[in-house]
Amino acid sequence: MVGPGRRPAAIVALEGPSGAGKTSVAARLAPLLGATVVPEAYDRLGRPFPLTFRGRDELADLERQLVREDGRRWTDAVALRGRGTPVVLDTGTFAPLAYSWGLREGVDGALDVLIELVRTVRRMRSLGKWGLPDLTIYLDVPDSVARARAGRDPGDHPPETVERHAAVGRWERLLYGREFPRMLPGRFLSVSGEGRPAEVALLIQERLERLGPLPPASPSEAEMLLRVFEGQGSGAPALRHPNL
Repeated sequence: MVGPGRRPAAIVALEGPSGAGKTSVAARLAPLLGATVVPEAYDRLGRPFPLTFRGRDELADLERQLVREDGRRWTDAVALRGRGTPVVLDTGTFAPLAYSWGLREGVDGALDVLIELVRTVRRMRSLGKWGLPDLTIYLDVPDSVARARAGRDPGDHPPETVERHAAVGRWERLLYGREFPRMLPGRFLSVSGEGRPAEVALLIQERLERLGPLPPASPSEAEMLLRVFEGQGSGAPALRHPNL
């Protein structure tokens, strides 16, 4: 078992498309790491928090609420790490940005709230209220598997959002499965999420054991990734290749 007495505490985030099993895997991974789970922003805001919207303004308001809650999640995670407790984030801190980017690129270009979200995140980062996890693990599952799992849990995956989530997920895979690991290979890795949650958690534990201690991510690393969403600087991905 990996615990706070065996290795430095780290903040590990789970990412993946809607239906990948992030919440289930997080619940099984945390005991293996001696970690505390910080739930995703949607769950912390409480049901019924709407995931539907009518137009850009409602989308912008929804994403701002999620980003603000992500700031509180980050503050909680940093405090736990500071006390020597490892943290598993159910969904990482880049989720609203990645989702908004995928929504703009893969669903409707008129639904573009990305740049204002980046500005909000930068302000939060300057106040210590947002940051990059020490490691983000992408649970890679085929679209068919993610859809089937989402369909079995309509409470967390409303049927009216399934098609939108699937389209966005293909673009998120471009970021988490290719571009972010290319830019910061020590901060991102992918694992297959097709197995049972307990099996996936054991696979992640084994990968973490091989990686060894995870040093805290730096503000400059977070900034490098933020610039991707603005299309600035070296390392900005080619944004028109969703078919991985």
